[in-house]
Amino acid sequence: MKYGTALIGEIADIQTGPFGSQLHNSDYVEVGTPIVTVEHLGGYKMTRQNLPCITDEDKARLSKYVLKRGDTVFSRVGSVDRCSFVGVEEDGWLFSGRCLRVRADEKRVDSKFLYYFFNMENTKDLIRNLAVGTTMPSLNTALLSSVPIDLPPLPVQREVGATLAAIDAKVAANTAINHNLEQTARAIFKSWFVEFEPFGGEQPADWTRGKAEDFFDISIGKTPPRKEPEWFTKNLQDIVWVSISDMGSCGVFIADSSEYLTAEAVERFNVKIVPSGTVLLSFKLTVGRVAIADGELTTNEAIAHFKRSDNIATEYLYCYLKDFDYQSLGNTSSIATAVNSKTIKAMPFTMPDNETLKRFHSATSSMFEQIRVNSEDSRRLSAIRDTLLPRLMSGELSVNG
Repeated sequence: MKYGTALIGEIADIQTGPFGSQLHNSDYVEVGTPIVTVEHLGGYKMTRQNLPCITDEDKARLSKYVLKRGDTVFSRVGSVDRCSFVGVEEDGWLFSGRCLRVRADEKRVDSKFLYYFFNMENTKDLIRNLAVGTTMPSLNTALLSSVPIDLPPLPVQREVGATLAAIDAKVAANTAINHNLEQTARAIFKSWFVEFEPFGGEQPADWTRGKAEDFFDISIGKTPPRKEPEWFTKNLQDIVWVSISDMGSCGVFIADSSEYLTAEAVERFNVKIVPSGTVLLSFKLTVGRVAIADGELTTNEAIAHFKRSDNIATEYLYCYLKDFDYQSLGNTSSIATAVNSKTIKAMPFTMPDNETLKRFHSATSSMFEQIRVNSEDSRRLSAIRDTLLPRLMSGELSVNG
């Protein structure tokens, strides 16, 4: 079906976030108005968790940078194709100087339709190609304004946007449930193993202290030569190869990656395949990301794999690594360069007695299993959305059949 074409600058208002002296780290407070930063973009909607905040007084000063429901927020630098949609919860938040805000002219384009247009692979490719710079690509209002968009009639746009948003709403609901379940499990961990509430406030004497490698088989991932691109693929049938970036968006469990390795690459370069249930820890560049492998996979060399012959320590290990103070491992100002594989293997570790470990496993394993099931459901829904997206946007498939 042939639609009319317009440029993004003709059907939306694009604004760059505040710069320089308009926003300082000293302005941030624990409770206040959240500010969306590049690091928190990606996925349908943003979450309030870990967002910096400013006071109401500072919000008034930056009032022209307030987000409204229906806006799309873009990364202006780096991953310039990354964006998120502003829903009811995010209405009234602000956006930082490294972001672009796109506000649809609702008389010409549905805001959700516009957001999903930005999420089509063809659109992402175009935006990446338009970006200026190779080391740190950047996007500006003029470049984004020049992107063409095919526009079906508004009623069709609204149906397409609502259909895709309904799928993402279910994914968001799963994510919220998983967050609450994880926080509950970590609260139990803190009660038992930090505050020692069930043990009279003191750590039992029979718990064992040592190095992480005393209790777990710890291995490190590997990257085949980057100058030989034939080892890396985008084929879903190839072997999952997890990066730190993948761990930043997966939640508790990880089952997929943005890049894959061929079977030949894994064999030729002796890349370790880690079994399902392995706990992964990033220890380079971004230190302290933790995830549990949901299925066999491989990782790059910035990720350590913690394995054990049984599964009763999985939940304990996950919580332990999530709460660990990684700054204590380094002697330099940059923890990202201070930590290496030897440091990780030698990191201090406390192992409770088996009975306590089994009790914690019994108390939290059902929570982790529900998180895993919800994550699997979200991956299935996301795959359906990604299949429908280009067909609905192009008119090849109608919402009404």
